[in-house]
Amino acid sequence: MQEPIIQKEYKIKKMNQQEKAKRYDWLLEQYKQVERQIKMVPKLPLEETLQSLDSKEYTPENQNKVNELRIKLTRIDIEVKKLF
Repeated sequence: MQEPIIQKEYKIKKMNQQEKAKRYDWLLEQYKQVERQIKMVPKLPLEETLQSLDSKEYTPENQNKVNELRIKLTRIDIEVKKLF
């Protein structure tokens, strides 16, 4: 089982370059997986989106799912930046 996406900074600082490279690869895979999950969330039909004043692409429930997944992407980005 992998560690949580966000690690303590001291753990990251102790990693050597090879460990950082492995962690980066793993994070990249996680990022891609989350992107695929976002793409799988059903969108509203285009006609509904165009008729809506605010042009929402998702139902409220699905928008919440997408928002949560985007937060995961942000956390991954933050950890990647800490690696280098």
